[in-house]
Amino acid sequence: MDIGQECREYVEQITKIRELSTPSLDGIDNKDDYSKVLRNNFISIGKIAENIRERLENELYPLLNSDDLLTKREIDVMNSFSEAMLDAEALESVDLPVTAMVVDRLMKNAVVSEDFPEQIRQMDSQMSILYSLTNMTGRICTNPEISAIYRDRGVELGKLFRELREPEHFKEIEDIECRELVLTNSRFLPAFFENVRYDSEVNQKLIDMMIDDLTISESDFYRSMVPGYDWSYYRLRVLEYFALCTDGCNARGFNSEQLKEILTRTEELWNLWHSDPEKYKEVEDERYLKFLLMRNRFLAGGIGVLTYRDALIQLFRERQKGNYDFYGGIVNVLLPAEALCLLKDKRLCEAEKDMLTEFYNNIIDYTFHMSNSGLMPFMLEYNSYFIRSFREIPDGIRFEDILLNFLAAMHPPTYVHSKMVAQFTLRLCDHLIDQKPELLIGCAGCETKEDVLRKRSNILYFAYHAALCHDAGKLFIIDTVFVYGRKLMDMEFDLIKTHPQMGAMVLRRHPSTRQYADIALGHHKWYDNSKGYPEEFDTSTSPVKTMIDLVMCCDCLDAATDTVGRSYSRGKTLDEYLEEVREGSGTRYAPWLVELLEREEVREDINFLLQKEREHNYQDTYELLKKMQEIV
Repeated sequence: MDIGQECREYVEQITKIRELSTPSLDGIDNKDDYSKVLRNNFISIGKIAENIRERLENELYPLLNSDDLLTKREIDVMNSFSEAMLDAEALESVDLPVTAMVVDRLMKNAVVSEDFPEQIRQMDSQMSILYSLTNMTGRICTNPEISAIYRDRGVELGKLFRELREPEHFKEIEDIECRELVLTNSRFLPAFFENVRYDSEVNQKLIDMMIDDLTISESDFYRSMVPGYDWSYYRLRVLEYFALCTDGCNARGFNSEQLKEILTRTEELWNLWHSDPEKYKEVEDERYLKFLLMRNRFLAGGIGVLTYRDALIQLFRERQKGNYDFYGGIVNVLLPAEALCLLKDKRLCEAEKDMLTEFYNNIIDYTFHMSNSGLMPFMLEYNSYFIRSFREIPDGIRFEDILLNFLAAMHPPTYVHSKMVAQFTLRLCDHLIDQKPELLIGCAGCETKEDVLRKRSNILYFAYHAALCHDAGKLFIIDTVFVYGRKLMDMEFDLIKTHPQMGAMVLRRHPSTRQYADIALGHHKWYDNSKGYPEEFDTSTSPVKTMIDLVMCCDCLDAATDTVGRSYSRGKTLDEYLEEVREGSGTRYAPWLVELLEREEVREDINFLLQKEREHNYQDTYELLKKMQEIV
């Protein structure tokens, strides 16, 4: 086996899958062509994924699970592989879980070989991977224990680097490169506390830790031990950690004295950058530092809320339109999210509504252009912050609008799936009102069977939009949804299982979607609550239990019959799916679903949607994406 060739091809193929699943509109002139391109792309994805899975199972996994010592050739190739898979500076990973397996295998080999320099190099890679995993899982605020696993491992590794930095250990490290890695990773430890909230003891430890890091940068001992090391860059990064401590308008809860210390260090960062702009503009963007300085002045009491808000808006207005790189994201997404934090629960005036409309349209444009940029984790991190900060504009942009635009831009198959589930639900609900209206008591405020019949249009509106929003939680895990080329790992299954809770959480925050929260929360629960997730939600306690069961069925129906967006699946026929429903009647599926789905008029409607509507939805996706392209 040519392991080098295998690794290169894996990186290329995984990258290709991402590109194919969210194709650029360049060269596509109409919706029919877009639909054909996407369909052909997913045929290609299926073939690539099959090839990848075979290679992983037969070649790479056996090597990673082996206890044999690796050859030098294998070590070199696997090191190159991990570097290609993980770009720590860009916070981008081609396949983070597989990269972690490769690095762990290399570490195991280094330990057995008693190769201490190699152990330090693999610890460096582990530090980057654990930070990326902490960020990736940290978006899931409903299940913080997932992120805590990687954060705690990162903290322990960071502490080990700081122990190695102690003079008595540091001087025993003979390799200069390894000394530099120890210095770099020891000052990286504070980054693992980004998701810790309102822990005064941790906050003070962080500040003390960073002050200690600055002291080391002035030490004659360390300067003599690593000749040629860029201490000014080291200092810049430590000062940047200070400035970043107050992300989310001080979401971590630093007290007033701590905020003054953070402001002092942010001002020092500003001055250091301006001491050599030509050098540091390659490292950090001046606009970003200006934003950090303004925020920390505001939090420390140096400027008022209106002055800070106006400064944010001014920075936003000075942005370079069409800038979709890392710092473009800061201006296009982070600044608006910060401004949203300042509005809190105050009533919006007309000027603020206009400002938010401009923000939102710009973020939609940014998301559309960033989806295939190679910076997906970065985009998801900022978009997740924005989603949690989002505020609806009365008679304007609603959360549902943002949700659907984001899904279409980041993963068209998930957008089309949401549309298909909504259309299935609408048709089945319409028939259910005729056949068993009493089952829908509780929906749309209906208290009697007569209410259901009288409020048909209200119930159908509820059914359609609840189903349309059922996968809102996938906005936070879209990079996991992208996994086509291999089996999901345990951690990825854990992430997938969080999307009902995340969806319910964000839907509850907005007046227009609050009523759909139980649908999102329960759409992966069995009818009898014996299986599914989240385990703690008992759908029988919900007034919209029937609608939950209906959306769950339609979700499974689309997943079972979709041969486009789920290229790994052959796709069932309607008859095959109906047999599944019969077999699961009373356990997985509500008993009344069997009778409903077996009615001839219902089957005709479903068959029509299966034959025509998925294609139409992919065509509509093109129209939506085209609109996004022209929105700003």
